[in-house]
Amino acid sequence: MEKSKEITSKEITSKDKSSKKKISKKILYSILIVAVVLACSIGYYFYSIRVNYFTTDNAKVTAKMYPITPVTAGKILEWNVSAGDLVKKDEVLGRQEILPYITSPIDGTVVKSDVIKNQAVGATSQLAVVADTSNMYIGVNVEETDIMKIKVGQEVKVDIDAYPSKTFKGKVTEIDNTTQTYFSTSASSLTTSGTYTKVTQLIPVKVSIENKENLPMTLGMNAVVKIKVK
Repeated sequence: MEKSKEITSKEITSKDKSSKKKISKKILYSILIVAVVLACSIGYYFYSIRVNYFTTDNAKVTAKMYPITPVTAGKILEWNVSAGDLVKKDEVLGRQEILPYITSPIDGTVVKSDVIKNQAVGATSQLAVVADTSNMYIGVNVEETDIMKIKVGQEVKVDIDAYPSKTFKGKVTEIDNTTQTYFSTSASSLTTSGTYTKVTQLIPVKVSIENKENLPMTLGMNAVVKIKVK
């Protein structure tokens, strides 16, 4: 009887071990299946993002800029504004000798002021820059190798570094007809030996954004844009 009990106990122990092994295998298989599905899902997500969106961090908050120049050469007798001042359209910014009044072409913000009282200026001198800060947008620089993916009207997701928890909706509204350096006299692809080096050009793209909460924006803030290309 004792031997029979020992045999029965061994059989039960053996069955328990076998059962535990089966359960362990099932758990392991389940974990492997979940891991494979998760990896596939993550892979598909990044593949979908790469195929359906064009993403770049070469983007900043900006606005249309209006350079202020005198009509003719002459001395500046009076200058009334400095960087950061809000101005109205046709507001007098300064006065000079011959054609006295220098005015603002728009409602906006003076973002640069390069003139002082009694300074002599030429007809093409830049006295100041006024930005149309009521219509700020995202200026995106797209490499020429990617520009054919971009079309006016495409939807855009914009993440601004200053607001890490918020994503802004946007839309491509304009694509420049020239590269960023086309009119630059200092940009050159020729070396001192006369050899030519090809440089990938950047094309400016304008993206308007929805800012329903009127969150404060500062010119030059960094942004990341995802343009839906498909």
